Amino acid sequence: MKVNQPSTANIGNTTSVIVEAGYLIRSVYSQGPDLHIDGDLNATAPLKVIGVPTNTKDLYFNGEKVNSIVNLATGEWASTLVYNAPKISLPTLSTLPWKYVDDLPEIQSSYSDSAWTNADHTTSNNSVYSLHTPTSLFGSDYGYNTGVLIFRGHFVAQGNESTFYLNSQGGSAFGSSVWLNNTYIGSWSGIDAASSNNSTYTLPNLVKGESYVLTVVIDNNGLDEDWTVGSDQMKNPRGILNYSLGGRSQSDVAWKLTGNLGGESYFDKVRGPLNEGGLYAERQGFTQPNPPNYNWAIGNPEVGIDKAGIAFYQTSFDLNLPQGYDIPLTFNFGNTTINGIVADYRAQLWVNGYQFGKYTNNIGPQNKFPVPQGWLNSLLMGTQINY
Repeated sequence: MKVNQPSTANIGNTTSVIVEAGYLIRSVYSQGPDLHIDGDLNATAPLKVIGVPTNTKDLYFNGEKVNSIVNLATGEWASTLVYNAPKISLPTLSTLPWKYVDDLPEIQSSYSDSAWTNADHTTSNNSVYSLHTPTSLFGSDYGYNTGVLIFRGHFVAQGNESTFYLNSQGGSAFGSSVWLNNTYIGSWSGIDAASSNNSTYTLPNLVKGESYVLTVVIDNNGLDEDWTVGSDQMKNPRGILNYSLGGRSQSDVAWKLTGNLGGESYFDKVRGPLNEGGLYAERQGFTQPNPPNYNWAIGNPEVGIDKAGIAFYQTSFDLNLPQGYDIPLTFNFGNTTINGIVADYRAQLWVNGYQFGKYTNNIGPQNKFPVPQGWLNSLLMGTQINY
């Protein structure tokens, strides 16, 4: 460690010292006749200093004078740095005053998607995957490159439609779910090795002449990495690759879609383009600090929702951590069970407007999400997707 002057690489250099003290030394400097060391401790540790300047009178660690200095025959100064563990009191998340809002209002009969993007491109900008649908249903063709994608397919029933086939793609460990109006049809809960999926869902009896909407939610995990020269793997599209409504022409379904607010002209320039996707709470800005939650219902993420759907939960709290300590904190997610069966769910975590993680139950790879303590002084939010 340096003492005021830059070091030179020779054995006679007397302007540097060697320090052993704790697990991290941040700085060493002389101040008059005193030698100061700043660093971090996580346990009581020995202190040794080699090459103490000859005019040094006292030694300080983190601004406090070090006593019981032993001047060894080798010229080392030695002592012991005592670590006093701070008292840390953290809020119990389950007892906080959580609020809840439905994060999938798109399946309600009163919902209007008139402001959504029409999926009307008859060609695609994607150069490696050919269209298998009348119009492109690739998110990136409409400027939606990151986060959850939502598609709504409108059609008028003939009464004989019994199945819906969906070929969706969202990257490794992605998932997708389908509703017909507000009736849950089914999901692909995902596996770590699969970036796309083919599923055929059984439809309830449809009434001839009635209008219906298929809502498809795709948890897009981002574009593929590509570290091979000449490969086009990173161009694999995200969205709906193909579909079939049993007994009907593909062109009988008119699609709309949405993704992150503003698409490539995203609004939040501070947090960047990867911070939000197309879920309702994200598009409404509820992930930002102080959302308008005064009319929201009471709901706790550890209780969750009792049916397939998407929920957004929000709470706030204040941390009272002792000053002068670097205290690593994490949010830890775990499995949940319903009637003794491990349930499939996904979760996203925002703290003060910044997304800090996505958790996928039973897939991983991560269930602990570190958040710097300086970010944890006000607001916690999250989204839960149930299958």
